[in-house]
Amino acid sequence: MEQSKKNYVFVQRDVDDFSCIKLTNGKYKDVIYTYGHVKFAPEPNEEDRLPLKFTYNVQRNPNNVDTESEDFRNTIGDILIEVIEEQLKNNQLILKNGNEDIK
Repeated sequence: MEQSKKNYVFVQRDVDDFSCIKLTNGKYKDVIYTYGHVKFAPEPNEEDRLPLKFTYNVQRNPNNVDTESEDFRNTIGDILIEVIEEQLKNNQLILKNGNEDIK
């Protein structure tokens, strides 16, 4: 059996209607956060790629690590890309175009 390389799990409280992500190893271990708005930048960067822009909210930071650093944003940005790719692969992603859903 192949070992999962994911360094996160989805978690949810009974009182919430949304899932959070909990980091399971590394310097951000046990940080729990949610993504807010996710969108592509309006213009390509110098590498001619459209960067992914997102907001996030830290729900729990028991080890009081820096969750505003570029390293943390890059870490959770990589996870976001992985989640999006997985949802695309499984046909589970719903995109919003204004008030209209695009499947």
